[in-house]
Amino acid sequence: MIGFLIAFFSILSVGIGIFAILLVLMQRSSEGGGFGSSLGGSAVESIFGGGAGDVLSRVTVKVIAAFFTVALILSMLTVHRAGVKNRLPDAHLPSVQVVEKNLEIDP
Repeated sequence: MIGFLIAFFSILSVGIGIFAILLVLMQRSSEGGGFGSSLGGSAVESIFGGGAGDVLSRVTVKVIAAFFTVALILSMLTVHRAGVKNRLPDAHLPSVQVVEKNLEIDP
């Protein structure tokens, strides 16, 4: 079951990552141009209206938050699976004695 969840969240993280990259590329830069305008940025403005930058910024923040949440869940599942499979018996380490010596230096 954990293997299925890891596969599901891995595919989901790749999809969210690609979508986040596309959202960032669709936004305008501070100079007013941007890669989005060369790929049809006017289409984004016609869909969302004049406040397309605000909408894209809010959606980008939410998508990035979802990406980090999925990454956190994926890491917890991976650690849980590794902890269940690789559980080692308690190791008995040999005891170590510490010997202190007083070294006196004659002046």
